[in-house]
Amino acid sequence: MFSIAEKFADDLKVYYKMMERFEKHNFKSSYIKKIKDGIKDKRGAEVFKQVDKLSSIIDSISNRRNLFYIFFNILALWDFQNIIALERWKQKSGHLLRKWFDALGKIEALASLSVIRFENPDWVIPAICEGDETVLAAKSIGHPLLTGKRIYNDLAIDSKIKVLLITGSNMSGKSTLLRTAGINLVLAYAGAPVCARCFQASLMEINTCMRVADNLGENMSSFYAEILRIKKIVTEADTGRRVFFLLDEIFKGTNSLDRHTGAKVLINKLCLTNSIGLVSTHDLELCELERENGNIANYHFQEYYKDEMIYFDYKLRPGPSTTRNARYLMQLAGIDVESSGECE
Repeated sequence: MFSIAEKFADDLKVYYKMMERFEKHNFKSSYIKKIKDGIKDKRGAEVFKQVDKLSSIIDSISNRRNLFYIFFNILALWDFQNIIALERWKQKSGHLLRKWFDALGKIEALASLSVIRFENPDWVIPAICEGDETVLAAKSIGHPLLTGKRIYNDLAIDSKIKVLLITGSNMSGKSTLLRTAGINLVLAYAGAPVCARCFQASLMEINTCMRVADNLGENMSSFYAEILRIKKIVTEADTGRRVFFLLDEIFKGTNSLDRHTGAKVLINKLCLTNSIGLVSTHDLELCELERENGNIANYHFQEYYKDEMIYFDYKLRPGPSTTRNARYLMQLAGIDVESSGECE
């Protein structure tokens, strides 16, 4: 028991200071006041004092490492005194710990959201559209977590153009664009500024199929995990809800024919629902969907070469991709793709 308690000695000192600051500050926000009132117990005891009491008990336990403690313990039975004090604290306040930490978590989240405006005064407050149309429109939108190398692009998705089909070579910025749209939409729904010059969006359910991995414990391949994720998106879209979807390299775990056929059927099906989103792909044959379906628009990223090096500008351009760089990247990695050999 003493060993477990001592592990949290340093953390408790931090929590004590945070809780003291939280309880002593006079907040104007009714929501924060509600959180503050929610951590009080029936006795009205201040939480930071109860945390300080536990910290003092653990400090007393830590004195066991003192060379002279053994003599004091023999005379005063201090180990028993400490364990009794610890058990009394647990009975009195231990059941409230989870509630205290949940409250601190909410305050930390609010503090993180509130500081965005001060650290990024050029970010815009998003406009939430309350009409019947499902829309996401942004001017000069960038990834919030990128700083020095942030690139800005424009996005426009609505009931006319429901799907942006993003093509481009490897490392060109397709997945980053999808994350850019998703993270900024989450920030908008949280009431925070977004990394854009202009941003408006409807209230939508955000669904993604990105970075799907296999699960050996459940005997599930990455392809089947992807199928289950997409099934969830389609099921939710079929209910008539507004869905914003981000599909990154869909059906990459199967052969090219099945991938092309499955992606084509899926995208056309999503266009029939009240859903909008972005789909990234290396399958250039899917770009033919723009001619077959007026709700789909092709966009792409491209690279350029200089001094035998590959560079990207990460700028989104209309139309399908016309470049490929897989072979060049393999050559840069030292893999000779020009030579060929025959098995004897």
